Amino acid sequence: MTVSRQLRKLIGHLEENGFADTAGAVYNHVERSIVRRIDGTPGYYRAQWLRLRRLYEESAITPVWISPTAITNLTGGYERRDDGHLDYVPHFKPREASWTDLDYEQEIPYGTVKSGDWDRGQEPFSNLLMYQGTKQRFVEGRKWDETIYYGELVDRFREQGWADADAEALAIERCDRIETTYERIDRDGYRSQRDLNGHPLHEVTVTIDRDGEVLYNCEGRHRLCVAKVLGIEAIPVLVLVRHAAFEGSIGASTPRGEQR
Repeated sequence: MTVSRQLRKLIGHLEENGFADTAGAVYNHVERSIVRRIDGTPGYYRAQWLRLRRLYEESAITPVWISPTAITNLTGGYERRDDGHLDYVPHFKPREASWTDLDYEQEIPYGTVKSGDWDRGQEPFSNLLMYQGTKQRFVEGRKWDETIYYGELVDRFREQGWADADAEALAIERCDRIETTYERIDRDGYRSQRDLNGHPLHEVTVTIDRDGEVLYNCEGRHRLCVAKVLGIEAIPVLVLVRHAAFEGSIGASTPRGEQR
């Protein structure tokens, strides 16, 4: 995003939300920017892993490898949004997650066993506009500006007051993130956060319902969409919540063979 667009976005946020809320948003943005800069540097994964081991048993934060095709539904319901992602608010917020502006159902630590009806009323992962756009781009061969994802992004940005040219540029920036992810995974295969020296908790994060079905909850939305359209055999996922009625296990502790 260019400096001029960043400035216009800041002014718009200030006018709509006031100084205190804008100051908090700026602080969170700076914090995320710093984390992104050190994410992937040598020793980063190990340092974060050791910190998390003070809070968790190793099994709670160790990913398991499953097929992306096994993740067909969302945790909780599907809904459109006015900010951030176009749709779907994660049902559960991981305790360590930094985002605070989403209307999630409950904050919870990794490895939680939870009873109740939270696993009812599931909606298909394929409802996600990001997934539909990714499939149109890489399976159907459309240009980004011909996809539903791009079109919905442009409409969102226009509704927020952006001029047509800026709205289109912002939408392409979002699409380019998926394009970059696709190119990297297609070229290098799907790599875990450990291999990337990323944050241990930034794997695709799922829940397990009472019947053992794996449900998407949060983290790694771009990567999961790309893994599905590329036909990746298995990806690492973290289990945030398991329904108390399910007593089995899923996936494998190590990848099954060489990943594309």
